Amino acid sequence: MNGISLSDFKEFEKNWRLVTVRFRKDTQEMRWTFANDLAWKTLSSGSIEYPEGAVFAKIGTMTHEDSQFPSSAVPSGARRFQFMVRDTVKFSETGGWGYALFDVDGNLFPDPVKETSMACFACHRIVENRGQVFSQPFLFSSGSKALIETTFLSDKKGFRVIEFDWVKTSSLPEKLRQQISPQFTRVRVVKDIVLKKNVFHGTLDEIRPRLELEAYNMKAPSALVSADAKSFSLITPIEKADCKKHRSFRAVSTLATGALQSTEYCNP
Repeated sequence: MNGISLSDFKEFEKNWRLVTVRFRKDTQEMRWTFANDLAWKTLSSGSIEYPEGAVFAKIGTMTHEDSQFPSSAVPSGARRFQFMVRDTVKFSETGGWGYALFDVDGNLFPDPVKETSMACFACHRIVENRGQVFSQPFLFSSGSKALIETTFLSDKKGFRVIEFDWVKTSSLPEKLRQQISPQFTRVRVVKDIVLKKNVFHGTLDEIRPRLELEAYNMKAPSALVSADAKSFSLITPIEKADCKKHRSFRAVSTLATGALQSTEYCNP
């Protein structure tokens, strides 16, 4: 994908620096981010001027319950591999970073490469103040803090906030409108035009935590709707008896097939 192959970075997880681990509560997925030497030196110094050849890699794994330690979740196998490769000439159209996504066998997903790359770029534009890199280093030694606390939060230059508009529910695409309870006459909808023009299935997953935050703060549904109105990701606050007040949600999004996937969950 974009001239990048999984075989180009054999055993990167053994040879590169582990940057951080994130756990997606909505998908129960664990994500491990690694950096090669060039990327790590820049990231750990607090700089955002990544040199040519800097590479980040991410492994997405599912989790399962350890039968002998039921209160813990452990990785249960990789779902996909993702790469960001710095080449400002070759990848000038996507901000100087080339993007590639592979399944566990190193094969491409069925999504068109051009559209997928532009969708990745549209999301990563949100963190221009971090050099378009979401992951921040967590220092695992005792008493240390993630660099984001001391560096990036004090420098808001280039910080891009995802903004929302109030939109009447009645003006939304029918397929989306049908997923919203009649009690909600207005919905919070993402404004970012570039993001809306470059949506693929990964975008709909990645945007969910931000939609959840908006739904929680505004006590109303929030959504990202593609510019062609064919795809969307929707988070609606709901009431669940076993959840804390205002901390339960229903997530609905479109699949590549046009079908819908829906889940209800608690966020403690």
